[in-house]
Parts: sequence; structure tokens; C-alpha cells
Amino acid sequence: MNRSGRIIILLFVLSLVLYCEKKHGTGKELADFSARQLPAPPARAKNGVMYQVFPRVFTHEGTFRALQQKLNYVQNLGIDIIWLLPVYPIGEKGRKGSLGSPFSVRDFRSINPEYGTAEDFRSLVREIHQRGMKVIIGMVPNHAANDNVLMKEHPDWFMRDEQGNFTREVADWSDISDFNYENPELREYMIQTMLYWLTEFQIDGFRCDVAGMVPYDFWEEATRRLRAVKPDIYLLAEWEDPKILLAGFTSDYGWTEYHTLKAIRNGKKRTVDIVNLIAEKDARYPKNALPMRFLENHDEQRSLHEFGAAAIEAYATLLFTLPGIPLIYAGQEIGETEKPSLFDKSELSWQDADQSLLEMYRNLIQLRKQNACFTEGSFIPLQTASISGSAGAFLREDRKSVALVVCNLRSKTAEKVIVSMPDSLRKRFFDLRFANFQDAGDSLSFKEIYFPELDGFTTRVYLAEKK
Repeated sequence: MNRSGRIIILLFVLSLVLYCEKKHGTGKELADFSARQLPAPPARAKNGVMYQVFPRVFTHEGTFRALQQKLNYVQNLGIDIIWLLPVYPIGEKGRKGSLGSPFSVRDFRSINPEYGTAEDFRSLVREIHQRGMKVIIGMVPNHAANDNVLMKEHPDWFMRDEQGNFTREVADWSDISDFNYENPELREYMIQTMLYWLTEFQIDGFRCDVAGMVPYDFWEEATRRLRAVKPDIYLLAEWEDPKILLAGFTSDYGWTEYHTLKAIRNGKKRTVDIVNLIAEKDARYPKNALPMRFLENHDEQRSLHEFGAAAIEAYATLLFTLPGIPLIYAGQEIGETEKPSLFDKSELSWQDADQSLLEMYRNLIQLRKQNACFTEGSFIPLQTASISGSAGAFLREDRKSVALVVCNLRSKTAEKVIVSMPDSLRKRFFDLRFANFQDAGDSLSFKEIYFPELDGFTTRVYLAEKK
């Protein structure tokens, strides 16, 4: 790819940021891909919860062996897929911090010796599988460390300026150099590398860093060949674009949802805006799309820091009732407030774990797993009206169950909240009694859905079994 082509991609990245923050606030419609259908996602992803782990941070030792000792904890939390940040050796040339970023890869077919050996990693994968969980690893297809092992033998696999120096499009990423995807040998190497990790270590998929900065026709070939080896592979693109799903990924990022939730928390949007956004994306994305939705990840501030202790339960409950696959970044569930550095050693404060928050997340995971309407069901937005405050509501429905979710994601109490729906829906659920999953004494019927008051930072989930 020539430099002008890379600039076009960079401009698209910048437009993505604009999309994330403003797309659904400008009135500009998302293109309609609803006529397209993706392959069904792996059951473990569709019905599951993902847990992101930075091995360096997860334990004091920062090794695979130490991580393996905590797998019972992860299993008991209710996790289905563990996503490990990149596990490769880290470059030294231009390194940031004392240890460097795991996204600055020196050798794509080796294990970071700080984490352990190849056999340590095989043992970790086996133990994850024995507990009924899956594991995916970070893949960094767009770039490599400035001293990557490929540079001497294959300098033409990298982007270079007119003087022959290795280059990058994002200036701040000074610890990496970009790949040149116009080179067919580089493309084949990257596909073979992913096949290597699938076959040699029996992992279950990849999270691909800045996947949209790599040509989509590469992904079309790569994902086809990966699925030929592992049909139930799970592929997560760090990007937000239905077209990248059509190129073969299972999930993309719910960046727009995340930024909308932050805007609601900061008083710049109303609760109903997140309901409308989910409905729009659900209606326009390809069938079988499985967006990855989150309150935090390694690139963002900790959710407890961003949303606050008073609000976190309302936002987390909403997240776990939405379609898609929810993410927990290790430490989120125990109340961490400090974002771990990508470049230096830090560790989670397990000794200071907030047990009430941990129990909340366990309950939300079980809520999702025990009620198929949250993983198999449709998403139906409902109209709300109130004298004051901010409220939103929606239904999740499958063949056997239905849930009504009513929320107020702002701090002010919403007064005299009325939830309305078409007569066809009201008639379908008229005889059902809906019970609050957290309070059996709180129930309602669809004859009239009315709340004299809905406290600030409240998400209520009412469940009913169909007759």
C-alpha cells in the first residue's frame, strides 16, 4: 500500500473517532446492512461473557503460571472467554516505559519470556479448556516493534519513507513501525502466524488490534482460512464497522455505545439516547452480528472512576441486558479505579477487592446466563414519558421468556414515568406478571406500566416466563 493509501486509512481512523463520539447525535444515519447475514457466532460467545486479562498486571508475578493459579476464580465468576493481551516478546528500540507495550511486538511466533515458556502457555490453555472456558489472544496485524525480527530479512514488508527509513502513520506510536500490506509475502506470513497459534497452542481465536487499519480484502482471505482450520473460531475486531464483520469478524467494538453512556453520565445526553442507539444499530447491522459492549477496557479509564460508585450498578445492569457480548476488564469487578499502565509494572489490588461489587457482577452474569431472552432474544425499544428526569425502557424477548428493562442513568429522580407500547405487544404480554429480579416484592403487569418515581442511577429488570 502506498503512502497516500495509508493516509486515507488514517483519515478513516479519525472519522471513526468522530463516529464514536458524534455519529448518532448528528442525525446522520448508519448505512443499512440488515439484508446481509453473517455466520452464526460460536455458542460460547453468543451466550457468554468475556474477561480481558493483562498477564503482567493480573498477578504479582505477572506470569502464565501465576495466572493459571487464579483460573478457578475466573471460572467461578462465570466467565466463558478469556482474552489475553498480546503474549509476544516486546521490542526494545523506542520502548516506552520500563517494560514496553505488549502491542510493540518483536517476534510474532514467540512467547514473552517475562510471562514464561511456550510450555507454560500450553499448560495455561489446557487448564482454561478443562474448566470449560475458551481463550483468545491479542493479534497486532497493523504494525511491529522497531526491532522486529523480520526487519533485517524482509525490510520490504514494512512501510518506509523516501530515504528507506521505517515509518508509521500515527506519530505517537513511536515504539512501532507499520507493515506494508501491498506485499503478498507479508500477507501470507500474517495468516500463517495466526494459523500457527491456532494449531500449536490450540487457542480459540484472536482480538485484532486496530483491525480496520489493515485492508479488508486481507481479512476476507485470512478469516476464511482460519475458519477452515477452526470453524468455531471467535474473532474480535478492534474497530466499529459492519463492513469489517462482513469481511469475516464475529464481533466489533461498541465504541459509540460507550461514548453515549459517558455522555449520559456527564449530563450531555438523556437515558433514552442509549436505547435509541442500540435499536438503530440492532436494526441496521447484519444479522447474527455480535457487538462487544463494555464499560471499560485497557484503552479507557476504569469504569468505577468514569461512572462513579453511585452509578456503576445502574450502568453495569444495563450493559448485561443488552444484545451482544459483554466485557469485563480484570479488576473492574473488584473496584479498581486506576487504569493500569501499558508500559510499566503494576498489579491488581486483590487484597482490597470490593466484595459487594464482585457479587453484583456475579449476579449480573448469572442473570444473563439463566434468561435466554438476553442472549437469544430480540431488542424492542419502548417509548417513555415523564414529568421530569430522564428514563428509557426496552424489552428483550425470546420464545420462552421476556424481560422489561427500565432505567434512569442520570442522577436526578425521574417523576411520573409512563412506559407505553403498541397494542400488539400489550396484548401479547397482558396476562403475564413481571417480577423484579432483585426484589420479588416488586412486580408489575402490562395493563399499566407506571412509576411515580424512578430514582437516579437506577436500572430495574423485570422478568416473566411465557405461558
